[in-house]
Amino acid sequence: MKFIYLIKSYAMKAGVERVMSDKMNYLAARGHAITLVTYEQGSHPQAFPLHESIRHVDLGTRFFEIEKYGLVRHLPLLSRLRRVFKDRLQSIVDEVQPDVIVSTTYSAKLMDIILSVNTHARQVVESHVACFTIKKAYDYRHQFLLRHLAALYDKWMLGKLAKADCLIALTEGDAQDWKQYISEVLVIPNPVTDFRDEVKPHDGEGHRILCVGRLHEQKGFDMLVDAFALISEKCPQWWVDIFGDGSQKSLLLAKIEKYHLNGRITIHPPSPDIYTEYQNSEFLVLSSRYEGFALVLPEAMSCGIPCVAFDCKYGPRDVIAEGETGLLAADGNVEDLAEKMLWMVTHKEERLRMGRKARESVCRYQKDVIMQRWIDLFETLSASSLSKS
Repeated sequence: MKFIYLIKSYAMKAGVERVMSDKMNYLAARGHAITLVTYEQGSHPQAFPLHESIRHVDLGTRFFEIEKYGLVRHLPLLSRLRRVFKDRLQSIVDEVQPDVIVSTTYSAKLMDIILSVNTHARQVVESHVACFTIKKAYDYRHQFLLRHLAALYDKWMLGKLAKADCLIALTEGDAQDWKQYISEVLVIPNPVTDFRDEVKPHDGEGHRILCVGRLHEQKGFDMLVDAFALISEKCPQWWVDIFGDGSQKSLLLAKIEKYHLNGRITIHPPSPDIYTEYQNSEFLVLSSRYEGFALVLPEAMSCGIPCVAFDCKYGPRDVIAEGETGLLAADGNVEDLAEKMLWMVTHKEERLRMGRKARESVCRYQKDVIMQRWIDLFETLSASSLSKS
């Protein structure tokens, strides 16, 4: 089969880019023809290695460059860029003649063009972020009038998705949200990139709590620091290591200083070998305010450690079996998060048991298992396309 994967850019070393590379490389290694089409890549290098057979084409329509202009100049530039995007996308589609075009909800503002391209290909849209966070109404959630005006815009913009053959959500909760815009919604979670055959056995004698993610408000590391401050005196031998970078680093460092937790909570740069960090920790904490899926959870669990997470929208409840493979704290409740962390600290045998069960439970996220679901979907769509031709 021939595929076009269409994304904004393939430059940032982040979760979405890594997952997309996993999928494309998997398909390419099995003989499928993959063309990666970006439209804001520019001269940036590729984020992750791609299979030698994968072709990468950038359309050169860098929409972000016109954001600096005022409305009077912005609108005509936007109109021109959209025309260029449409023409260049149609040209590459005509050349490749794909069976399937895969795009993402990150391109929602261009979805009317993407889904109206002249092609026999089936159109699949992937959602990598929670539906409610992509809406303008969410940005204005604390402003009554603007929220309602933004809701009208959201209905118009996201209503374009109805033309897609299907939308793939990462969680059951998010799938339900998307069904108000498109009837055919399926759930296929992200695969664990590196599911190792063997992991370092845990003896429960370590005292390290691990946290991984961008230092952004979404990830809630401010609440994590607050939670650990509540229990730090009850577990003086334990410490927290955070791996990540981002705009909230200064704020977090100031909060750590305020609580006199220097040396107890340390922020490290993103690790090139995060799986080693998982295996050298006793458990992981996810303090996010919201998630698209939270791939960090099954990754950590695949290394034999349990997780504590806020029961946020969406993802943790899909991955963690409460009391069996980890613990779920009430969404946004810092005191409850602190209690769940302290329980993990003080229940060594139960923690080790949870870790073993966690590794067993996330076998369902192995790459072969997840990719077979994608292949089944593509074959079904292809067969349906042929029956209508």
